[in-house]
Amino acid sequence: MGTRDRVLVVGLDGADFGMVSRLASEGKLPNLQRLIDEGSFGPLKSTMPPVTPCAWTSFATGKDPSKHGLFDFKLHEGDPEKKKSANRTFVTARSLWGLLTAAGKMNIVVDVPLTYPPEEISGIMVSRVMAPPGKNCTYPKSLHRTLRRKGYLKEPVRKLAEEHGADKANREETRKKRRRASKAKQRKMARERKEKAFKHMCEEIDKNIELARWLMKRQEWDFFMMVFMSADHAGHSFWSDQARVKKIYAKLDAAVGELCELAGEDTVKFVMSDHGFTSVPYSFNVNEWLHTKGLLAKKLDLPVEDSVKELRELMKELRTQAPGSGLKTRHRKLTRFRYTISTDYSRSKAYLQSGTSYGVRINLEGRDTTGVVKREEYEAFRDYLMEELEKLKHPRTGRNLFSQVLRKEDVYAPSPFGMDPAPDIFLLTPDMEVMVQGQFREVKKIFGKTRRGYGFHHTDGIVFAQGDGIAHAAPGGATITDLAPTILHVLGVPLPDDLDGRVLKEVFRPGSRYAEREIRYQGASAISADKATYSEEEEAKIRERLKALGYVE
Repeated sequence: MGTRDRVLVVGLDGADFGMVSRLASEGKLPNLQRLIDEGSFGPLKSTMPPVTPCAWTSFATGKDPSKHGLFDFKLHEGDPEKKKSANRTFVTARSLWGLLTAAGKMNIVVDVPLTYPPEEISGIMVSRVMAPPGKNCTYPKSLHRTLRRKGYLKEPVRKLAEEHGADKANREETRKKRRRASKAKQRKMARERKEKAFKHMCEEIDKNIELARWLMKRQEWDFFMMVFMSADHAGHSFWSDQARVKKIYAKLDAAVGELCELAGEDTVKFVMSDHGFTSVPYSFNVNEWLHTKGLLAKKLDLPVEDSVKELRELMKELRTQAPGSGLKTRHRKLTRFRYTISTDYSRSKAYLQSGTSYGVRINLEGRDTTGVVKREEYEAFRDYLMEELEKLKHPRTGRNLFSQVLRKEDVYAPSPFGMDPAPDIFLLTPDMEVMVQGQFREVKKIFGKTRRGYGFHHTDGIVFAQGDGIAHAAPGGATITDLAPTILHVLGVPLPDDLDGRVLKEVFRPGSRYAEREIRYQGASAISADKATYSEEEEAKIRERLKALGYVE
């Protein structure tokens, strides 16, 4: 009887190649250093853009975003004001675990982003990441109640005050003018928030190990995968506090060691991240720049929330007090009433598709609902925009602001979708040191500094491979789309013939069964998307969670 092939994948969302290399060489990541000493280790190139939805979906499908359909957290289908939050049902390619299921393999898949709603697979799927609060996020569905009882799923938060009418009883009290906290108080609150976030991340890592141990005992498996979000969350929450970030990496290193031990010596292990993380000291406001070029129009939009509250307080004051003294002061308050400023798409030729898209979208007639650029003008206009962007210089270093200004066709094959969700131009800055932004402020600013210690994504993630049959050699030029075909090959499953990734043959030891095994193929893995959208309430909750992490403004 032959040896059973099994694969363990540990995903460390946002784990950076430079950070891991440095800490491992200093002896602070002993478990990852052991994988380096015994197997393969190298950088893993992320997608463009290097953000969660497209990167993890490219891992899961072995395909570029142009084939699986996700370029961002929200899907752009031609209407810039009606984007939909992406989920698994938007994906137009079969998943790795779906292919393994069809081949008769047993799976346990936990917390891979963009797997909600959970897929029906042979085995178990837990899809807590980006799942709306209170929704069933497990397959089989019956597992949801068990995980909740064991404390692996949080109870939905109930608005008890609203249910019992307490919000109405206290309405007068809540309308009182809020006192602005002193700077010392604000600093103290910021420290407390960081400490609370750090403690929560550590607890989540421990809880995930408990869950992995319980699932492995409950279910036989050929493929086990668990993703930890803590490195990414630490980067977004307190990148300036490198001491805490390093503690999170050390905690994740211990988790990798425990999972590898649970999986057993005969299991092939992969440890990987969807993208890296880096310091981003500068910002460039693409939309403000486009506005100065006469290519983007602005408009007043919804009132600023604080202004609405101030107006309500002022109107109450005016109703209860007689005219006379103080009227001029109150009138001055009214003149400070502020609105948000947004893009007037009906009068704009181009705009930043989103703060996480790394791309400019041309407002194309016939494709976009607000399109103003005629099709016959598209190529000439795009060439002009690219030339202007390539001329831009970093005001502090004098270097080109963008190291690469690329047509979408230079990055990916043409998208098969009717309403192309990709930006028309992709922008990359040298070593990802400039954050591309699009929000408007009252003070117009095109180039500026981010807050001290601000961090965001880097294109270089990590990949480790270790186990029987794995060579002590670095994978050459590995991309995130290469892992699905490599895992399928290790498990003896034919690869779909339309994948963008390749089998990383260089990580196999010469003479091993993986090196000797023929790479087999099956038919294409494209599927139709059924696009189960979120409710307005769910959209709002997801947006708040993304906003807290710095993904959206």
